[in-house]
Amino acid sequence: MRTLLLITFSFILFISKGNAQFINYLSIYPPNPTTNDSIYLIASCYFQSGTCDDKTLNYSIINETIDCNALHCIGMLTYICYNEDTFSIGKLSAGNYLYRYSVNAGFGPNPCTPGIVPGPFDSLGFTVNLASGLTDNLNQELIVYPNPCTDFIELKNLIEGTQTLSIIDMKGKICYIKELIGNNLLVSTNDLSPGLYLLRIQSNSGTYHSKLFHKM
Repeated sequence: MRTLLLITFSFILFISKGNAQFINYLSIYPPNPTTNDSIYLIASCYFQSGTCDDKTLNYSIINETIDCNALHCIGMLTYICYNEDTFSIGKLSAGNYLYRYSVNAGFGPNPCTPGIVPGPFDSLGFTVNLASGLTDNLNQELIVYPNPCTDFIELKNLIEGTQTLSIIDMKGKICYIKELIGNNLLVSTNDLSPGLYLLRIQSNSGTYHSKLFHKM
C-alpha cells in the first residue's frame, strides 16, 4: 500500500511539473510594422524546471489571425528556466491583426508528449501600416557584425556626422544609448540578455532601424 501511494504521488508530481509553464509577455518586432517590414512575433515564457530550450514552434495565418504555438521539452533540473519563442512571419498586408500564442510542455527529448493539462494562452493585437518610403537601414554599406552577437557588435560604414545609437528590448526599454562620431564603432553587448532587440540610429537625415539578435 505504501509503495502504491508513493508511485501515485510521484505520478501526480510528474504531471504537475510537466505542465508548469507560464507566459511572461508577448511582443512584436518591429514595434510599429509597415508593409515593408519582415515581422517577428515574440513570446517570453518560463518553466519550473530545466532545461527548456528544446522545442517545436508552429504558426498558421487565417485572414487577420495568427495562431502560434510552442511545445517545450523540459528536463528534470531543479531551476526555473526562461526561454523566448520567436516566430518569423515575414511581410504582411496593411491591416489589423491578432497574434494568439499558446505554450505547452512535456518531458523527454523532442518530439515530446505534452502534459495532460493544457498550457496557458495569451493574445496581442497589432496594426501593419502602409510603408512611408523610409528604408530599414542607414545605407546599403552599413554592416552590423556579428549578428546574432554574444559579447560585442561592430558597426561599420556609418554615415558621416553625429548620430545616436540606441539598443531597445521588446518591452520598449532602452538598454544602451551612445552618441556616435565617425564611421566605425565597437559596442559591448555583455550586459544584454538573450533575445531580440531593436537597433536604432538617429541622425539629421532620419531615424533608421535594424534587428539585433543576442544569444548566450
